[in-house]
Amino acid sequence: MTASDLAAAFRQRLDAALAAENADALATPDALAAATELARTVLTGLPGIPSSPTDDRPAPTADDPPAPEPAAALHLLGLFHWYRYLGRADDDGHPHDRVAASWCFAALGDRTGSKIPAAALSDVASVRASRAPSPDPSPAPEADVVTALRSHLYVLVAELHHHHDRQLLEAFLRTLCFLADHPVTRHGPDQDDVLSDLGNAVLLAAELNLDGRRDLGVEIFREMLLRPDNDPLLRARYRLVLAQALQARLTRVGDSTLVQAAVAEAELADACLSTAEDLWLRHLAATTLGATLLRRYERFGAPSDIAAAVEAFTRAVKNAKGTAYHAASLSNYADAQRLVDPDSDAELSKAVDAAHEAVRIGTPGSRGRLRFMTVLTNALRMRYDTSRRRQDLDEAIAVGRACVEASRPDTPDGVVFRVNAANSLQYKAEIAEDPRPLRREAAGLLEEVVSSPAGHLKVRLTAARAWGRLAAEEEDWPASEAAYRKALEIRGAMSRTHLEPTDREHVLTLFEDLVTDAAAAALEAGRTEAAVERLEEGRGILLAQMADDWDMDALDRAHPRLAEDLRAEDRRRYEAGLPGNTDGSDDDEQHTERAGYADVLARVRGLPGFESFRRPAATGTAVGPDPDPTVLINVSGHRSDALIVRTRNGKDHVEVVPLPGLTPQEVDEQAARWWDGDEAGRTARLAEVRTWLWRHVVGPVLDRLGHGDPATPRTSCWPRLHWCPTGRLTLLPLHAALDPDTGACAIDRIVSSYTPTLRMLRQAHRRAAESAGTDAGSITVVAMENTPQQRRLRATGRAAVGIAEAYGVRPLVDEAAEASRVAAELGRNAWAVITAHTDADADNPSGSELLLHDRPLSVAEIRARRFGSGRIGCLLLTCHGGFAGHRFVNEVAHLGTAFQVAGFPHVLSSLMPARDHIAAGIARRLFTPGTAGPRALERIDPALALHDAVRGVRQLVPREPQLWATYVHLGPTRPAVPESPDVPEAGEVPEGALP
Repeated sequence: MTASDLAAAFRQRLDAALAAENADALATPDALAAATELARTVLTGLPGIPSSPTDDRPAPTADDPPAPEPAAALHLLGLFHWYRYLGRADDDGHPHDRVAASWCFAALGDRTGSKIPAAALSDVASVRASRAPSPDPSPAPEADVVTALRSHLYVLVAELHHHHDRQLLEAFLRTLCFLADHPVTRHGPDQDDVLSDLGNAVLLAAELNLDGRRDLGVEIFREMLLRPDNDPLLRARYRLVLAQALQARLTRVGDSTLVQAAVAEAELADACLSTAEDLWLRHLAATTLGATLLRRYERFGAPSDIAAAVEAFTRAVKNAKGTAYHAASLSNYADAQRLVDPDSDAELSKAVDAAHEAVRIGTPGSRGRLRFMTVLTNALRMRYDTSRRRQDLDEAIAVGRACVEASRPDTPDGVVFRVNAANSLQYKAEIAEDPRPLRREAAGLLEEVVSSPAGHLKVRLTAARAWGRLAAEEEDWPASEAAYRKALEIRGAMSRTHLEPTDREHVLTLFEDLVTDAAAAALEAGRTEAAVERLEEGRGILLAQMADDWDMDALDRAHPRLAEDLRAEDRRRYEAGLPGNTDGSDDDEQHTERAGYADVLARVRGLPGFESFRRPAATGTAVGPDPDPTVLINVSGHRSDALIVRTRNGKDHVEVVPLPGLTPQEVDEQAARWWDGDEAGRTARLAEVRTWLWRHVVGPVLDRLGHGDPATPRTSCWPRLHWCPTGRLTLLPLHAALDPDTGACAIDRIVSSYTPTLRMLRQAHRRAAESAGTDAGSITVVAMENTPQQRRLRATGRAAVGIAEAYGVRPLVDEAAEASRVAAELGRNAWAVITAHTDADADNPSGSELLLHDRPLSVAEIRARRFGSGRIGCLLLTCHGGFAGHRFVNEVAHLGTAFQVAGFPHVLSSLMPARDHIAAGIARRLFTPGTAGPRALERIDPALALHDAVRGVRQLVPREPQLWATYVHLGPTRPAVPESPDVPEAGEVPEGALP
C-alpha cells in the first residue's frame, strides 16, 4: 500500500469512528498498527530526507500518486490521538493520547493551525512554550517530528500491555527501528533518547514474548557504549539497559554466555552508580545487579550469587524508601531471600515478611502488585514445605487464585500466575481427603499455560510436565499422553543447535524423566507405536542434531538450491527466535516464518531418499536390513516395559513386555551399587546387581524372544539383538545379567549390541552399507602409551603397535599422536584402533576428552567432525569410552557415540575403567595376525568378535565381572557384507567355551 493509500484509508477510519461516536474503534490493534504505519510515512515525506534502510516498502515510481505532505499525515495522527483522548476519558491510557496529540499538532508549525481542534490549542501552546530556546527562529521541523512520533509510540507501550498483538508489536518495532536508523536521528540531538526508547521497546517485546529481533536491544546499547562520551553516568546508564537487554534475551535463548555478560555489565554500572547523588540511579543499579545475579544463580546454582543478589536488593530497598519503587524493591528482595536457605524457617520468614509488606503498600489493581502477590505465594509455599503451617498453604492458594482472576492466560504475567497457582493447588491435593477437584483445577490452569503463546518456553515446559503428571494421577491417560508430548516438543525447541553444547545439555537435564514418563503414558493410553516415537523424540537429541548435518550434506550434494533454501529458513527462524521443533510442528501456524520453514521442509521430504529428513525414527519403517530385534527398555514411575521392535515384511512391529518389578528408584540403587568403588564385598555386590538385572529386565525379554536357554557353541547359531536402555539403566551392563538358577548369563544366550536410539541405528546401518563397497583394508592405529600424569598403558600400547605391524601400517605413537594428525588419519581409513587415556566428565559429557599428545579431542569436537563414507569400525581401548555420565544418561553422550556420529557405524568401547592387560587381550583377539591380509578387515564381524573376546575373558576371571562386562559394541548386530566361507572367523566360538 502506498503512502497516499495509507493516508486515505486512515482518514476513512477516523471519519467512521467520529460519525459513530465510537472511540473504541480507534483502540483496536489494527487501528493502532495503521496509525503507526502512517507515522512512518511522516519522516520519509520530509524534503531532503532519504528513506530509512529499514523501511521495506517498495520505492515510489513515476506512476504512483504523490505521497501525502508530512503536515497532512501529522494532522491525521494528531486527530487520531485527540479523538481517542476525548472518547476514552476514563481510560488509564488517555493522558498519553493527549500528549501525543499535542506534539503532533505542535510539529505542524503554523501552517495548519486552523485545522487543530480549538480545545487542543492550549495544549499545543504549552508544548511550544516548553521548547528550549533556539538561536534559529525557524528550527528545522525534523526534530519536532521525531518527538511527535516518539509520543505516539509511548501510547503503543501502554496498549501493548493490553493487546499483546504481534502485528501491533511489529509496527511498533519497525517504526522505532526507522527512527533509530534514520539520519535525522543518527546525527541529531534526539539520538540517545530515541535509541533508549528502542532499547526499552526491545525489552518490552521480549517480556511480551512477541519480539522477532531479540538481538536488537543488545546491539543498540553496545553501539551506544562505543560512542566517545565522557559522561560516566550516562555510560553507566547505558550499561544498565544493556544488562537488562542481555537478561531479556537470556530468558528466551538460554545461552549461558549472555548471563555472564549481563552480570559483568551490571557490576560495572553498579560500581559507578552506587555512590551517585541521585538515589533513583543507585536503586536502579542495585536492582539490575540483583536481577542478573539471580538469573546466574538459577543457571549455575552458586551460593555466592544468591548472597550477592540479596545484598544488592537490600541496597535497592534502602534507596527506594519513600518512593513509588519501594514495593517493587521489597518484592525483589523477597524473591531472592527465599532462596538463601530453603530449609530455614527463619530465612524464609524474612522473605514472607518482605513480600507481605510489598503487597500491602503496592497500588491495588496494578500489574506490579499482582507480581508482588506471586512472589508472596512462592515464599509462602516454600515456608510450608519447611514448617508445614497449613495457613501458609491456604494463603498461597487464596493469593494465587486472586492473581489468576485478575489476569488473562494470553499475557506473560497471566502465564506465571497460573503456574504458581497450580503449584499451590498440587501441594494441597497431596494432603486433601478428596484431591480430585484440586487436581482438576490445577490441570485446567496448566493446560491454559501450555496453550498460551505468551509463555516463555521454560515456563510452558514446566506446566506441560506438571499437567501430564496430574492427568496420570487421575488416570486420564489420553490427556497425560498429550501433555507429555507437548512437553517434549517444547523441550526440543529449547535445545536449538545455535546454543553451545553445554547450554543444550543444561536444557536437556530439565526433567530428565520426562521422556520415559511420556512413553509410559502413551502405553497406558494404548498407543504402543507412539511410545516408541516419544522415546525417539526425547532421547539422544544432541546426537540427532549432529546427525542432521549428515542429512544436510546429502541434500547439498543432491539438491543444492533446496539445501540453501532450508538454511535460509533456519537462519530466519533463529533470528526470529521462533519456538518449534525440528520436524516443523509449531504452536502458531499464522507466522510466515513458520509457514516458510514448513513449506521447504515438506519439499525436502517429498524427495526420494529424504522422506525421514529431520524426523525421529518412527515405527512403521524398518530401522535396518537385518532381522535382529531392538529392545527399548523404558523405566518410568508410571510403568516400566520392554518394547521389542522387530522387522517383518520391511516394516517395524512393536511388542510390549511389561516389567512390573522395574522402577526408577530400583535402577538408581542398582546403578549406585555397580559403580561403588569400595573393594569390600564387591564380588557379592556385583553378583547381586547382575541377578537383579536378569530377574527384572533381561530374563523376561529373552524368555519372550525364545532365548531362555544357552545357545549352541556354533557361530552361526548365535541369536543377536540391540539393547536400547533408558535413564540410569544405561549405566548397567545388560549383557552381563546373571541367571541365578543356571549360573549362565546373557552372553551365553545372545550376542548383544547397543544403540542410543533407533535413528542412530538406522544411520549406522546406512553408513555400514555405504562402506561395504569401499576399500576396507586400511586401519588407523593410535597408541598413547605414555601420557603425562597418567599411568603407563604398556600392554595396550604394545598390542596396538602389534596390530599396526600385522596390517602393514605405521602407528601414531605418543609424540606422533597429535590431535590434527589423528583426525586426518581417522578420515582416511576404514578402521581405527585407539589406545589412550580419557578425561571423563560425569557432569558435562560433551566435555569428556580423549587425551592425545598435544591437546585433547573432546566429545563435542569428535561429534562435530564428519569423516565421510568408507568408515567401518573403531576400537576404543580407553577408560569410560562408553560412559555417558550420571546427569545426561538419556543423551547417551560419550566417546563411543561421538565416533558413531562422526561416521563409524561400529564402535567397540568400555563402560568402566578398563584393565590394561585385559584391554590388550581384547584387541589382539579382535585383530589377530592370522586374519590379517588383503581385505581381511572386511571380514571382521564386530559384534560377534567382541562377544567372543569378552566370553574368553569371562572364562579367565569369572568372579570379576567388572573386568569383562565393561566392553560393549555400538552399532548394527551384523556386518554389512557377508563373510567369505573359506576364511576363518575372527569371532568363532571355541569348543567347550560354553558353561
